[in-house]
Amino acid sequence: MNRLTVVLLLFLALGTGLGAGYWAGFAQERPTLPPSPPSRSLATVPDDFVMPGLAGEVREILLRPDLLDRTAALATLLGQLGPESLEELKEAYDSVFLDLDATELVLFGEWWASFDPQSAILWTSHHWNTRKSVPVHQGIMREWGRSDPQSALKATYSARNSAVRRRWIKSILRGWEESVHGGALSYVESLSHGEDRQWGLRVMARLMVIRDGPEATLAWAESLPDDDTAFKLNAFRRAAGAAAGVDPLVAAAFAERHLNGPYSKGIPRRVGMSWSDHDPEGAMRWLSTLPGNENRTDGVLETYRRWLRHDRAAARRWIDAVELEPWVDGALSIHAKSLGAEDPLEAVRVAGEITDPSLRQDTLGVVAREWVIRDEEAGRAWLDQSGLPEDFIVKILAISPGMRSSIQ
Repeated sequence: MNRLTVVLLLFLALGTGLGAGYWAGFAQERPTLPPSPPSRSLATVPDDFVMPGLAGEVREILLRPDLLDRTAALATLLGQLGPESLEELKEAYDSVFLDLDATELVLFGEWWASFDPQSAILWTSHHWNTRKSVPVHQGIMREWGRSDPQSALKATYSARNSAVRRRWIKSILRGWEESVHGGALSYVESLSHGEDRQWGLRVMARLMVIRDGPEATLAWAESLPDDDTAFKLNAFRRAAGAAAGVDPLVAAAFAERHLNGPYSKGIPRRVGMSWSDHDPEGAMRWLSTLPGNENRTDGVLETYRRWLRHDRAAARRWIDAVELEPWVDGALSIHAKSLGAEDPLEAVRVAGEITDPSLRQDTLGVVAREWVIRDEEAGRAWLDQSGLPEDFIVKILAISPGMRSSIQ
């Protein structure tokens, strides 16, 4: 055995001895890990985590693996408890926070809100798995709407943004309608003309359809006085849209009755969009029977836009197969715009089939501008031979930074 081999063997022996000593010492010094906290994935609760009294009873329910069993037991227990049990319930919930689902949190939030809604909604902002939980917030605000809707509405100004505030108001209105307190509709009517009142009317119309049925809701809209025409027009639109979601034929008949009246604008759109959620081809067939005017074009355009958003493949199959007639113009406009990113040449070809000159030019303008943003050389080359009016081409090429950033 040569000298190099002897050195290597000695080095390996030394390393093995030091390693064994290190790991033996590490094993002796390593602290014992605490038992795992209770979880639905564990068969039993470790002794260190056993809780006495009500808190233990609640936690045992929260750890049950079956959702229906867990929900039934928790709802029954909460129905028997009063405000004095709050701290024990919070202790139980905090001990199993990793296993909590929206169902248990909603039940707890609504129970808490039945006697102290302000503290309940404040709790959601501090608890990590309720901070952005829409169902929990909705449950608390709905319960608050049942007991004290005016105070609940004031609390919505503490919402972190307008979208959250609107969701809260929607839940409050639902609770308000379910309560013995009147005045939910009067509150919506009192709002100034604008998005809040339109949105509030939408919520109320849906609640009325659920509670009273589509015919009664449409009759309510027709019975409104004519002294506030903007409010009545919005009520017509919201009632028609809500009714179409339940009985599109009833909503369609309502729309047809008012096609020549002062409250017809936007009604085909509302009926068609709601109808398209469950029968888009039926909605388009109905729209095709309406008199040819801007109201119908708008209805076809927005109904096809919604269909395309929900089921792109089916909407495109339909438009590829439908016989192209003037009533299809609105759908062709949306279809052409949707093709712009993937095939701008096909998009301008489709836009060219639109029979209405104004809508055709507007659609070509949108497609061409986006084409220039994505591929300036090719887009400008097409514009040079498009035959579009020079002043219109100038408008197309007036691309703001905001337009460019929204496409690129």
